[in-house]
Amino acid sequence: MILLGRRVYRGRVGGAPCSGCHGGTGQGSPLGPDLTGKQLLWSDGSYEGIKKTIVEGVAQPKKYRSPMPEMGGAQLTPEQVSRGGGLCLELEPR
Repeated sequence: MILLGRRVYRGRVGGAPCSGCHGGTGQGSPLGPDLTGKQLLWSDGSYEGIKKTIVEGVAQPKKYRSPMPEMGGAQLTPEQVSRGGGLCLELEPR
């Protein structure tokens, strides 16, 4: 699950370059929030909550100037969304 999630995150599968805004290891950048912290801006941190954010995107970010498009601006399959969400769970400290 994690290997495909990493490939999705880096834009190598599905074409959604998550790392372009969230950083290579999910640490965030001026364009997108840190995904490794204890507090997520748009999700309760649950697997379902993370997948919902990936699918719906973030039209009006709270702290960043650029919106996150639905599906990261790509045509992700349900499996790719699931794997990307799983990777985000692995990035967060528990």
